Amino acid sequence: MNKEYFMLLLVDEVLSLNEEDEMVREASLKGKYTHLQDAIRFIKPGISPKKLIFKDPTMDGELEYFTNLFKDHDKIIYFYDERFVSGEMLDRLQNWLLPNKVLWPIPIRGNKAEYLFLKNEIQKIIHNGVNYNDVMNHIQNMKSKISSWVISPSPMKVIRANKYSAIYKEGKKKIFMLTEVLPNRRIKTHQSGDLDGLWKFLIEKKDAKEIWVVGKAIEKDLPNVKKHIQTESASLPVGIPYIQAVTIN
Repeated sequence: MNKEYFMLLLVDEVLSLNEEDEMVREASLKGKYTHLQDAIRFIKPGISPKKLIFKDPTMDGELEYFTNLFKDHDKIIYFYDERFVSGEMLDRLQNWLLPNKVLWPIPIRGNKAEYLFLKNEIQKIIHNGVNYNDVMNHIQNMKSKISSWVISPSPMKVIRANKYSAIYKEGKKKIFMLTEVLPNRRIKTHQSGDLDGLWKFLIEKKDAKEIWVVGKAIEKDLPNVKKHIQTESASLPVGIPYIQAVTIN
């Protein structure tokens, strides 16, 4: 394949869906276990959650990482979790790399279903001669049409960065909550109850054109879904089942 037209799709480990089109950027942790999967594998949950601390990125570290990637690629789309990665630092890095190397940072605020949907949107337009501003304008336009949802017994542990990066003892609670993440980042809980009832409420309330879903540790067929991916149970927040969804109006 001609490198000039090849664009790498890079995604943070905490957003990854382990699909074939992804290259995963592994998370780096402070403490005994520096790799996320090692921490998940070996740290046992107790009465209190086991907090995991991500290393703060540095400009020197980011420059070295992307310089190595650009030895093999001319263009990189990077989906990053803005709860843990500095968008300002990536913007500066992007400017330093131009014009010979093209980095397109795409922020996602923890919702894997949003990542799944926006990745699909970008893949539909990247071969049409678009530039980064075109892509970001398209993303902002699509974000204005979507609503972001979490269904979980503990939705705040999925949404809040300081609660997300932890290992919890798996609970027995079967009561789920339907929570909406509003554009201003406020959280609105609509209902609590069983999963079937909450899903019915969601699809009737939104009357959406499309619904994209990523679930963890919840094996259930959901009606009216455009695409549904089940992610690994051994992923953050460990011990917390959830459904993340975006509805497109």
